[in-house]
Amino acid sequence: MGYYDLKKLENTGEDKTALEKKHVPYIQCPDKVKKGEYFEVTVTFGKEITHPMGPDHYIQYFDLYADYASLARVDFTPDMKAEATLTLKLEESCDLNVYAFCNLHGHWEGSKSIEVVE
Repeated sequence: MGYYDLKKLENTGEDKTALEKKHVPYIQCPDKVKKGEYFEVTVTFGKEITHPMGPDHYIQYFDLYADYASLARVDFTPDMKAEATLTLKLEESCDLNVYAFCNLHGHWEGSKSIEVVE
């Protein structure tokens, strides 16, 4: 992506900042999936604290990648809930990476490893 100000959650402990709690993309999906079979991936913002969505502060979009391959982009408006469920299939194990943009706090990254089995 090359975002010069990309923020990634490095602290996975209990002492995350409020900013991290609201902005880091959270990826919900199985840890293992079958090769070539569809499964659902849900992306939300703020596992502990839901990100606000209003005209002055909102998640504008996120991009979803399987390693470095682009899979989808989801755009939001301030009147929407910052959550999306996508149906995917994978042929090989990878890291699902979400790159999101908050209009006030910039770019944020979240990721989850997926194992693909036969």
